[in-house]
Amino acid sequence: MFRTPFIPCFVSCLLLAASSPAEEATKEPVAPDLVDLGDFGSDAPAERADMPTRGVIAIKVEEGDKAFAAKEHWEEYNFSFKAKRWGKYAVRITYTLKSSSLGVQFKLGENRLKKQIQGGDETSRHAWLGNIYLANAGEQSMSLYTPNHVAWDSFILHEIALVPAPEGEKINQAEDGSVLLLAKDAATWSENMRYEPQPNKNCLGYWTDVQDFAEWEMKVDKPGKYQVVVHQGSSPGGSEIAVQFDKQELKFTVQNTGDFHKLAPVSVGEIKVDKPGTYRLAVKPQKKNGGAIMDIQKVVLTPVS
Repeated sequence: MFRTPFIPCFVSCLLLAASSPAEEATKEPVAPDLVDLGDFGSDAPAERADMPTRGVIAIKVEEGDKAFAAKEHWEEYNFSFKAKRWGKYAVRITYTLKSSSLGVQFKLGENRLKKQIQGGDETSRHAWLGNIYLANAGEQSMSLYTPNHVAWDSFILHEIALVPAPEGEKINQAEDGSVLLLAKDAATWSENMRYEPQPNKNCLGYWTDVQDFAEWEMKVDKPGKYQVVVHQGSSPGGSEIAVQFDKQELKFTVQNTGDFHKLAPVSVGEIKVDKPGTYRLAVKPQKKNGGAIMDIQKVVLTPVS
C-alpha cells in the first residue's frame, strides 16, 4: 500500500485559502490525518434492485443534524454507531450533487477511503467509496469530509451506509467445470453470523439467528446441471435450510456431525444453469434447531454428466 506524504494542517489550510471559489467547489478536502488511497470506481458493486437489507448499517442525515460540522477549510459529518459483528463492509453514500463532481473522503478507525463523486442535477444518487474492515464489534465512529461551503447548497448527504461485503475474491468457474464457493467469498447478510478467518475455523459461524443468510456471486460459463454439496458442521443438527439459485430452491436438513468444526459434505440436490452469466446462490435458514444452526466451510457445484 502506497501512501502520500501527510501535509500539516496549517500548510493545507494555506493552500485551500489560496484557491478561487470555482476551484474550491471541486477541490478534494484536506482533512486531518487522511490518506490518499485512490479511486475505487472500478471496484464498485453493481446496483441491485433486490439488494438485501439484513446487516446493513444505515444512518440517515438531515439538514441541521448534529452530525454535521462546518470547519474553516472543510466540512465534516461525524457518526457514532454500534456494530453487532466484525467483518468487511462496502461504504455507500446516498446524496444529491448539483455541481458536476466533488471530492469526498471517508475515515473509520484505520480505514481511509477517497472518491470523486459525480453529480450535475438534483437527482438522488448512490456512490460506493470502497471497502473497509471492522476488526471488532461494538461502538464505532466514522467521518465523511467534503470541501467547505457545499453542504445543503450544492451537496446534500442523505445517508451513509455500511453494506456487508465478501472478504475473498470474485468467483469464477474452474476449468473442470466446478464452482467453489468458499466461506470467505460470501456476502454475509447478517446480524450475528460472520466469516471466521482463524485457520482452525475458516468458516461461516455464529449462525444463531434464522434471519441471517449467506450469498455468493459467481460467474458460470458452462450451461448444464450441477450437483450442490454443502460442507457443514453442527451439533445437534436438525435445522432446516433452503439453497436458492436463479429462482430454483433446494431444501435440506443440517446433519449432526458431532461438532460445529467437524465438517461433512452434504449433497442437497441439483440446479440447472440455462446460459452463461453471473449468478447468485444463497443459503437461507428456514427453521433453527438448538442454539446455533451450523458452520459452513464451502459450497461446491459439480457438473452432472
